[in-house]
Parts: sequence; C-alpha cells; structure tokens
Amino acid sequence: MKKLLFTYNPNSGKGAVKQVLSEIIDVFTRGGYDVLVHPTVCSGDSLEYITRRGGEFDLIVSSGGDGMLHELAYGVAAGHIQTPCGYIPSGTVNDFASSLNIPKDMVKCAEMIMQENFLPVDLGRFNGGYFAYISAFGWFTDISYTTNQKTKNVLGAFAYFLQGLRSFEPKYLRENSGRVKISWENGEIEDDFIYCMVGNTHSVGGMKNLVPDGASLTDGKLDCMFIKMPRSLPDLDDINRIILNHSFDSDNVVCIKTSRLEISCEKPFRWTLDGENGGEYTSAVIEVVPGALNIAVPEEEQI
Repeated sequence: MKKLLFTYNPNSGKGAVKQVLSEIIDVFTRGGYDVLVHPTVCSGDSLEYITRRGGEFDLIVSSGGDGMLHELAYGVAAGHIQTPCGYIPSGTVNDFASSLNIPKDMVKCAEMIMQENFLPVDLGRFNGGYFAYISAFGWFTDISYTTNQKTKNVLGAFAYFLQGLRSFEPKYLRENSGRVKISWENGEIEDDFIYCMVGNTHSVGGMKNLVPDGASLTDGKLDCMFIKMPRSLPDLDDINRIILNHSFDSDNVVCIKTSRLEISCEKPFRWTLDGENGGEYTSAVIEVVPGALNIAVPEEEQI
C-alpha cells in the first residue's frame, strides 16, 4: 500500500481542519493510501518533519494557512525530496491556493488531490532558504505575521484590511521605506522604495492588483514589482491609481521578470516569506528554482 504523510496546523482557520479530519483521512484511505497524520505543535515543526522524513512517503499533504504551505515547500526543497505534494488550505487568505484554483472546501480538496494531477511549479530561493510564492518587504508586508491568530480567526480576511489601514500613515511609510539598489540580468536601478515584491503568485494578501501582469508559477521566472516612495501628493495619487486600477504604466512602479536578482539596502528591512517573518537583511540574493514543487491541482488547471 502507498504511504501518505498528512501534516496539519490544528489552530489554522478556527481549527477548521479538525472538524473534517476523519473525512479527509477517509478520502485518502479510499484512495489507496496508508496515512500517517502529524499535527504540528509549533512553528517550524512541519518543516523539520518533512525535511527529515518526507522521502519515506509516496505523497505529502499539508493543511493550514500560507505558513504551512511555506513549510511544505521549504521542507521539500531543503530535503531534495522528489515526492509529489498536496495542499489543503484552511487559513485566512491562502494566496497560493487561489493562484492554482485549489478548492477551498477541504474535503473536496482532498478528493482533488486523490485525482493525482500534479503540476511542477516554481519555488524561490532566498539567501539560501526557500519560499513558495512571495518574498517582500516594505509597505503592509508585515501584516500577515503581526496580526494575531485570534483576530484572524474572528474577523477573517477583514482583519488584514483593518491592519492595512495603518500602513498609509506617514510614520509607517517612512519606517518601511528606504534607499534600495536592485540588480538583475538585464538592468539595475537605485531609488527610494516603499514596496518590494518578488514572487510566483497571482495575488498578495488576497489582492490581485499587487502582482504584475503576466505573472506565472511555471515559467522559470520571478515576477517582481517595486513601488517608489511618493515624493508629492500627485505621486501618492498615482500609486493609489496603480493599486486600484492594476495599471503599471507609471514612473513610480518598476516591474520585471527575471530568474535571479540581488537587492541591497542602506538599512535593514524586515522581509516576509510566504506571509511569515523572514528576518531582517540589508542584502538578499533571490533566484528561481524551476519546477521544484510537484503540487496537486484541479485536472482542468493550466498555469
């Protein structure tokens, strides 16, 4: 019998996965798998477990928010594991699942995984570590990990909106902006930026307007967007237009596709990696790892 590792965060999304756990396991068992269930006990638990033991299984499935997705992707990449994977979203926003049209209904998602339609998607490598869909710093990027779990559970995605309102305060903008030099294969730019995003996703924080046109999870490229610090009210109005209308024809925004880039900053910035606190850095080397995560998607999905 084939072996399946199922790791899940019991606290994600009001503990939703616990309410349908037996149904999910039943789906996997009927699919021909002997299931080992591993509920996480702390941050990094799933990452360590998958890195250490993931190669023993025929399929690895994780359930939780984007943090669990991060640990799944990181564990597979760091452990050089070729095992195909599945992801059952149970968090607040779930950008990665939305990008791949993965079902939000957890039991239906488990059934989709049992169809075993796998798509090799790109991962990112950040200063030697890994991320699944986004690395970013600056304006509003700390919201996902500074908003406490209780607030997320009670208010859902609206909690992100409430926290995001403070990101328009002048003091917050100053603290989260600075001089940045960005170098990639075909160019280089140095300016003051309030937002720097490098990723493989169709949405960030549930918003599609913060992702460049033509973003792809399978093209072997990183999709990057950098927003400059507004120097006047017209600049600020222009940035609002960019966000509201998804219109990047502006001198205040830089969009590129690249397989590798280097970023250096005059002061340390706090990075988010897949919505998790990635630490403070003054420099970063970011590159794509093509097709590194073989993930279950709906049969009709084309990315």
